[in-house]
This record gives sequence, structure tokens and C-alpha cells, in this order.
Amino acid sequence: MIRRAVTALALVLSLGALSTAPALAQTVPATAQASAATHVPLTAPDGRAIDVSVWQAANEQGVIVFSHGWNSDPARYHRIIDDWTAHGFTVVAPMHLDSLLHPRHAEADERSVFITRIVDLAVVRGYVQASHPGKPMIAAGHSFGSLNSLMEAGAETVAGPLGDPAVKAVIALSTPGKIPGVINPSTFATVTTPVLIVTGDADLVQGFVTDPADHRFAFDTSAAGGKMLLTFAGGDHSLVGNADAADFGLIAATTVDFMRAHALGDTAAQARLDALTAPGGVTIERR
Repeated sequence: MIRRAVTALALVLSLGALSTAPALAQTVPATAQASAATHVPLTAPDGRAIDVSVWQAANEQGVIVFSHGWNSDPARYHRIIDDWTAHGFTVVAPMHLDSLLHPRHAEADERSVFITRIVDLAVVRGYVQASHPGKPMIAAGHSFGSLNSLMEAGAETVAGPLGDPAVKAVIALSTPGKIPGVINPSTFATVTTPVLIVTGDADLVQGFVTDPADHRFAFDTSAAGGKMLLTFAGGDHSLVGNADAADFGLIAATTVDFMRAHALGDTAAQARLDALTAPGGVTIERR
């Protein structure tokens, strides 16, 4: 897996795939004091240090590999992470080179960040499989991190196929939309893994995503079966961090049931998903 990521590096750099793509500042507002995480130091094949935050579930049922948004950091997502860990899902999240807190952030450019993210996540998945043997793995992410999660589930970008069959489900929080030079019309056609996308009808990224409908592209064009889309009226790109109590409760409960249904084979969770109806201001779609 790591070898494929390194091969993708050569391809991306040779094509200059992200040379025209603007940087995405995806910073989720901190809503309260972040929960403490254990920090695990891992090493990339080129010797680069990867700082990995681990929120350990007391009664672990599965493991979520989480990829933060561009310029953000894992601790910013503690609101949803706390809920996931409380429901039995350990969260393992690398700090990517683009994070404003990364000590080497000044060295980052769009192309290097694209590939180092791929390598980070490949290293982390290897760590998870070694340290949590037998536990189902889920890929989750926000914004650009959700693209990384979809790539782990089989989406084919300019970097080629990098899917990992160990990934049993994907939680995509506010996808980055359609990135020129990276995403093409068939990018998500190869995604057969179950995917839940959460977005809003005000989910915009200034200077980059001008149509909120772009965030549903992965839902509309991926292989049918096990796909679910939640769209919140007024929800913006930081919805996962700033949702009110009712909306956040729906996001949290639905993501947990989705992971239980598709990663753990929990039939009761699947029944709840099938019976879920949209409250006012929310649209639920399934494929």
C-alpha cells in the first residue's frame, strides 16, 4: 500500500496535478476544550515524522482512520470524535503537513500535501491493522480529508487506484467538491464501499466551491448500494463543528449507525437507518 502511494507521488509530481488548485483553508471552529489524545509517533518511508492522535474507545468495536480538513488539525474535531469513541469507535488521526499546527507547515505546497496525505494514511492504516488486529476499519474525513477517505475506498483520482479493501465504510463530512486536475467524471464510479456524506445547502468554499451541489458529486456518481446523503438547510462547510444540538445529534447518531451497520454487520443499526425519516430542514437520500 505504501509502495503504491510512493508511486503515486511520482505520477502526481510529473503531471503537476495540483498546480492550478487553490489551497483550501478548512478550519473547523473549536467549540470547547479538546479531549486529550494519546500521541503516537510514526515514520513515513522517507523518514518524515507523522504525529498521530489516538482517541481510544473504552469498549472498542471498530477503528476510524480520520483525515482532517486542509489547514486544520485532528483535535478540532473532538466534538464528533468524542461521540464516536463513546459509542465504541477508536479514532486514529494523523496531523497532515498542511495543518497550521504542523512544524513543517511552511514547507508545504499543494502537490506535496496531496501525496503526503496519501502516505500518512497508508502508514496509519498499517499501524491500525497491527495494533488493533481483527477490528473493522472505517475511513472518515472532513473536506479534503473526505476525498482522502473516498480514495481509500476506491475513488480513482489523478493518483490512480489506491483503495484499501480493509476499509469497510466511509464517513465523508463536507466533501471538497470537484477539484480540477484531480477529480474527473468517473473518479467515484469505482467506489462500491458504503459511504455516508454529510453536507449543507450553504456548503461553500470561497473562491473554490461556488455551488453546494458539488458536494453531492460522490454520492451521485459512485456505484449504487450502501450510499447515503444528509443535506442540512443552512449547513455550511464547518457544519460538523458548528451544528446546533439537534442537527449535531442527528449527524452523530446517523454516522454511528452507519458504521455499525456496514462495518460491524449490526442489523438493528441497519434497520434504524432504513427507517430514518428527515426532520424539518434536513434531506435524506439513499442509493
